[in-house]
Amino acid sequence: MPDQWTPPSQRRRGIDFTALGVPAGRYVLPDVTDFLVGPTGTQDGAARINAYLSGSATLDSLQPTEVAFIRDHFLQAAEEQRQKCVAYFETKVPRRYSGAQPTAIAAAWAQSVVTNPDDTRSLLIVGPTGTGKTHYAYSVLRAVAETGRTTGWAAYTAADLYARLRPRTGRDSEAEFENIADTDVLFIDDLGAAKLTEWTEEVTYRLINHRYEQCRPGIFTSNVPPQQLRDALGERIASRLTEMCERVALKGDDRRKGMAA
Repeated sequence: MPDQWTPPSQRRRGIDFTALGVPAGRYVLPDVTDFLVGPTGTQDGAARINAYLSGSATLDSLQPTEVAFIRDHFLQAAEEQRQKCVAYFETKVPRRYSGAQPTAIAAAWAQSVVTNPDDTRSLLIVGPTGTGKTHYAYSVLRAVAETGRTTGWAAYTAADLYARLRPRTGRDSEAEFENIADTDVLFIDDLGAAKLTEWTEEVTYRLINHRYEQCRPGIFTSNVPPQQLRDALGERIASRLTEMCERVALKGDDRRKGMAA
């Protein structure tokens, strides 16, 4: 008799989404009766599919048409989930940035976030005013949505973040802080733009330090040159950002001036 009992759910084989060529996720299982109404559906095939889905058989035990049935079901489910995530993104971000399209680098970072968030470094996007930092950051969030994985995210300008967390009567600012701090992916725009006070420095430090200690990825933008971050944000904050972030430097002229002209 084994020394430790293992629950049946942990003894069963999981569905090998990689072998199926399907993005990993949590999907509703296919209805095997749908296989039976197809031109190649048989009772034996349905039984083999059921055995695979229940974890008592391997993918190798299925016929090609049976594998195709399972694959097609999960691919359709993955696409439906992706569309829902993108639609949510487009309704929640500012209209100006809803069409932001990710680069290959942004897509790679997003894929790393949904598959291995604890080992994915945050992004610190720096550059002069008007070089597209906010647009780039929202394109990264779109890339996260396009993975189709239900990854929670939140986006704030630094000014809005401080306004949201400032103590006020009838509002639990500490609970609000914890909710923001524990978001899967957090985007804070314009770090260092607000005047540094004892309170803003402490709130920013607590937030950045929590993300740092819990290995939660984030996206941060700043107009402040990297060598001046310590003056703008404080030594403790700048030190953690330097260690936890990959730096993305955007260069060029202020594009807003050209649009105004």
